[in-house]
Amino acid sequence: MDVSRRRPALPIWSDVVLAAGFLAVSLAQVAVAPIAGPVASVVVALGSTVPLAWRRTAPATAALAGTAVWIVPTPHGYLLLGYVIAGVLYYSVGAYVPELWRVVVVSGVGVAVGVVLTLLGPEIWQAAIGSALVVAGPAAAGRLVAHQRAQNARLRELTGQLVQERAAAERAAAAEERARIARELHDVIGHEVTVIALQADAAAAALARAPERAAAPVAAIRRSAAEALSEMRRVVGMLRTAGEDDDLRPQPGLADLPALVERARSAGTDVELAFRPPAAAVPQSLQVAVYRIVQESLTNARRHAPGSAVRVRVDADADALCVEVLSTGGGAGPGPGGGHGLAGMRERVRTLGGRLDAGPTADGFVVTARLPLALRTTP
Repeated sequence: MDVSRRRPALPIWSDVVLAAGFLAVSLAQVAVAPIAGPVASVVVALGSTVPLAWRRTAPATAALAGTAVWIVPTPHGYLLLGYVIAGVLYYSVGAYVPELWRVVVVSGVGVAVGVVLTLLGPEIWQAAIGSALVVAGPAAAGRLVAHQRAQNARLRELTGQLVQERAAAERAAAAEERARIARELHDVIGHEVTVIALQADAAAAALARAPERAAAPVAAIRRSAAEALSEMRRVVGMLRTAGEDDDLRPQPGLADLPALVERARSAGTDVELAFRPPAAAVPQSLQVAVYRIVQESLTNARRHAPGSAVRVRVDADADALCVEVLSTGGGAGPGPGGGHGLAGMRERVRTLGGRLDAGPTADGFVVTARLPLALRTTP
C-alpha cells in the first residue's frame, strides 16, 4: 500500500522549525542541569532533536538516528522531551514510510533498543513496557492515519471520476434528445409541407380555369410556409449534430396528455391532471416538448418515488406554456440536477427558448417548465 507521495530531498521548513524548537529547549535543559558530561549532554540533545527536521522526508533514517542516541549513557538524568521526541519520530515512520515491512523493521529496532537499554539500566523491569509502547504506539497510530489519508485520496479520486461520468452522461442525454428532436422534425414539418403541396396544386388549377379563385390557396400556401419556416427555425436551427433515421410514428401533443395520465394510473401511480388548453394554436414542437416533460416526470416518479402522489398542471398564459409536475409522499426524486432523462428534457426546452427546473421539495420532487409561445430560440 503506497501511503505517501514523492518526497523532496530537503527537509520541510515546518519540520526544521519543530526541530529547532525542541533543540532550544533541550540545550537549555542540559545547560542548567546536565544529564551527562558537557559534551555528551550536547550530543544527546543534538542527536535526539535534529532528526526531527527529516521526520517526513526521510522518516526511517530520522527515527533510527534518534534511536542511536539512546545508547549514549546519561547517568545524571534524561531529556524531559525525550519521550515526546521518540513519539513524534515513530509516528512519522508509521505515517510516511510507504512499505509496511519497513515500518515493522524500524519500529522493531526501536522497541528492541529501548527494552534492552531499560533492562540494563537502573529502572525496574516494568519500565521496559513503557519504552516499547513509546515506539510501537505512535508507529501504529501513524500507520492508521496513513491508511485514512490513502482512503481519503481514493475517495477524492472516485468522486472526481463520478463527476466526470455524470457530466458525460448528461452530455450524452442532451445529444440523444437532439437526435430525437431531429426524428420528430418529419412529423412537425411534414404536415405543413403537405398542405403547401396540395394548395399549390389547387392554385395551379384555379389559375388555368378561374384566376380569381387562386387567392385562397395562395394565402393558405403563404400561411403554411410561414408556420413551417417558424418550426424549422425553432427546431432545425438549434441542432448541432445530425439526427438518426426518421421515425415516422405520429408525434404526441397536448391532446394526448389525458391518455398518458390514464396509462400512468393503470400502472398504479396516483396521478391528478389539471389541464387548461390554450386558447390559441400551439406549435407542434411545443406540444411534443410538454408531452415529453410530463412523460419523463411520471417515469421518474414511478422509478425513484414509488407510491408517491403526482400532480400535473399544464396551462398557458399570454406568453408561454407552463408545466408543473409535483410528486409528494414517496421519497426523493432522481437527485441533484435531475436524472439523465431530465437533462435531455432541459436541453429540449432550452432549444425552444424556455427553461426547465427540477429539484427536491420539502416532501417530494418538482419539475417546472416554461416554454414561450413566441419564436425565441436559444443557441
